[in-house]
Amino acid sequence: MGNPCGTTKANVFESTEVKGIPVYFGSGVNPVNSPAQFFVAWGKEVLSHGLIHTFNVESFEQGSQWFIDEDEAEASYVKIQQLLAGQRG
Repeated sequence: MGNPCGTTKANVFESTEVKGIPVYFGSGVNPVNSPAQFFVAWGKEVLSHGLIHTFNVESFEQGSQWFIDEDEAEASYVKIQQLLAGQRG
């Protein structure tokens, strides 16, 4: 089975759960004319069979953000965890 259009294999470096919402930091190949390769994703269904969307999608319950810079992605990973912790509950 190949990757459905608009998805890529997610290589998750780190994951955590904040108030029942999984948060992921990892890399993948963003094939659509973009050098972005690091992502932060959150939500129960954001990863499907190890695949992630290759575009930014954001809502409180679920989303994914792509970055060129690994440090920027790591900072976003921390920020998303903080936002979820502060706004849920």
